Amino acid sequence: MHILDYKRSTQLGCCALVLWTIEPLLISEVNSLPIFELLTIIFSSACAVTSIRITRKKNWSKVIKQPLNVWLAGIAGICVSDFAYIYGAKFAPIAHVDLIDYMWPCLVIIFASLLPKERLSLHHLIGGLVSALGILILIGHSQQAHVLGPHYLIGYVLAILGACLWAGYSAFSRHFNSVPTEMIGMYCGAGALISFLMHIIFETFVMPSFHELFLAIITGVASSGIAYQLWDHGIKFGNIYLLGVLTYAARMIAMALLVLFGKEPLTLNLILACILASAGVLICSLEQNTIQKLTLLLKPIFKGLAKISMLRP
Repeated sequence: MHILDYKRSTQLGCCALVLWTIEPLLISEVNSLPIFELLTIIFSSACAVTSIRITRKKNWSKVIKQPLNVWLAGIAGICVSDFAYIYGAKFAPIAHVDLIDYMWPCLVIIFASLLPKERLSLHHLIGGLVSALGILILIGHSQQAHVLGPHYLIGYVLAILGACLWAGYSAFSRHFNSVPTEMIGMYCGAGALISFLMHIIFETFVMPSFHELFLAIITGVASSGIAYQLWDHGIKFGNIYLLGVLTYAARMIAMALLVLFGKEPLTLNLILACILASAGVLICSLEQNTIQKLTLLLKPIFKGLAKISMLRP
């Protein structure tokens, strides 16, 4: 792929991260609705936006004729992971669920490195671990840690499940990069149908307010529709390792929005997590030739320190 296309794809993936920064705030406003009713609205909105695009491009035949494994991977990676994330927020604080769910970038880096023609560089791994450390500090030292209970554990397990499913789908999409990006909307369409059936069977309909309905539709269009497709293109043809670590910076912005709107308290641990996430992004974004130059620069220093230590009695 041409270097300009590679950079443009990475930039499109970054645009998805920008849109996802508002998702926790939106979910915190609408998660009082029954889970499957909410998912029906979100997935239907995402499917509608994509359907308009497919119709304009006259691309329905290519989208519908995808093999079964592609459909199953997409429905699990997008629809089931969304269910785990939103349902988890009913059992644990949205900030906790969101941060645990966003351990998936480290999983993406690991999963993607196992694919053919992919290679995990040391600075990618270090950057991901440094950023992940920021997330762990924020969760481990939460002001609400003393009130953890069994019901929180359910939310945490669901968040971990969502992270694994989404990371697996991202690696799958990277490998099967010939699958049209518009398939995202079709996965959401299947998810909307499944959610609607589950809502009829297990839930009682609750009339959403105009505020809730509007935010649910915005979540579907922006987070599950446009953002998923931008991300899908980014991980297929861009720098999947850099995008994985940049996700932590996006999470810090999302946390800042939760603080700004009074959904989460501002703490020293939040600030520390932001610093570590930024450091991880910086490490991961270094080019290989920059790593080599830094190694050559630091090599004499380490040799000098080694000689000094040997001279000491």
